[in-house]
Amino acid sequence: MRITRLSIPLITAILMLLNSCSEPASTIGSVQLSITLRNVGELSKSSSINLQSLFIEMSKGINIIHDTIPLNGNSEVLVTQNYVDMSEGDWTLIVESRDQLDEVIHADSTEFTVIADQTVDVSLSLVSKYSMLIANFLNIADNVSRCELVVGDFIVADTTFTPRDELDFNLSLEYDYLTVGGPYTIRLNAYGEYEEVEYLFYTGDTTITVMAGIDQSYEVDLEWVGPFGALRGELFIEVTIGATGSITLNGNFPLPGDVIRDIDGNLYRTVQIGEQVWMAENLKVTPYRDSTSITYVSSDNDWRYLTSEAYCLYEVGTYGALYNGYAVADSRNIAPLGWHVPSDAEWKVLEMYLGMSQSDADGHGDRGTNEGSKLAGNPALWNDGSLENDPEFASSGFNALPGGYRSDGTGNYYSPHVSGRFWSTPEGGEASAFCREMLYDRSTINRESNNPKHGFAVRCVKD
Repeated sequence: MRITRLSIPLITAILMLLNSCSEPASTIGSVQLSITLRNVGELSKSSSINLQSLFIEMSKGINIIHDTIPLNGNSEVLVTQNYVDMSEGDWTLIVESRDQLDEVIHADSTEFTVIADQTVDVSLSLVSKYSMLIANFLNIADNVSRCELVVGDFIVADTTFTPRDELDFNLSLEYDYLTVGGPYTIRLNAYGEYEEVEYLFYTGDTTITVMAGIDQSYEVDLEWVGPFGALRGELFIEVTIGATGSITLNGNFPLPGDVIRDIDGNLYRTVQIGEQVWMAENLKVTPYRDSTSITYVSSDNDWRYLTSEAYCLYEVGTYGALYNGYAVADSRNIAPLGWHVPSDAEWKVLEMYLGMSQSDADGHGDRGTNEGSKLAGNPALWNDGSLENDPEFASSGFNALPGGYRSDGTGNYYSPHVSGRFWSTPEGGEASAFCREMLYDRSTINRESNNPKHGFAVRCVKD
């Protein structure tokens, strides 16, 4: 009986040993992949970079696993995949996304370790290696007819557009596949015609580095390089590089000297004459300074019977707007902030600086010698006559234009290319106010009082 009791433990041990040998320890684990493909760019053209597929490769020695996952679009996407029956040990993961052109857009790699009987979580967040460049040209000046976007030494986008009458003309230039890194030199060019020859009017550049996932902002100061005497304008450029984060470039096309902006966003060249600073373009604003609208009147018959404020348009792109005297005198103010409609006395200061005597300045009708010729500009708009034939024509930079006027009696437009008439502010509580008039066939300046029903141009002077 003692022998039997000793044999039972021995037999149990032998059985356990045999069982252990028949079921070896597991060497298999699994992997849960989470792969985030960051946005190709909210600002990108959806038709340009369009992700088509995600390639996954996992390798450990001679063991290699390949997988391809279909994609569609360029928005941020999360891909999750579970892989089982993977041998324990150290693995290498390589991930690539490709677009419709078979370009690799995202790429990254990492290492991970598979542990037996466990699920390993592996995550990657991939940033696009490409960025997309969009240049938005805003409020393009009338004298600009072609714009270029240059990256490095290459013109990557260019557009030509026809002259237009609309205000706030905008366009966009686009460039695809700007790779992360740099530096890159970005140049902005704007061209126009002067005397039927195309010139580079504005240019400027900046240097950028495209950094993955980081938003950056740059300012681009552009320089006027056009021919002397060409009609200058201003335009603003906003350039955005999207896809990896974004890079924003705000490019300003300035004019020589000061440029002012009215509440409508219209831009005006200015000129200093003596101690005064004047607009070198006719006012074309449509609301008052407090944002209330100035009444627009197109009908000739309605205009002739007006007894309240109004404006009208006659070739606004060239001559600006015509305002009646009620609008000029309105307390809501048509002038941009920091500026005002000149008084009769301020007109006299200007005239006397240009050579007019005090007695002539105080007089009525045609006065002075050639001060009108000095104030006028753009001979192509004036009928041929003694005004533009004076040797000092356009010498002041004031650039008075022959936009004509709108009659108080008929409501009709009169004298384009013949006459330019400009308001001063009324004085002493009177509704009437003095105006200044330049005529094509004389070099002098006419001064006369007019009732407020007329429609004349407005030039503002700095406060």
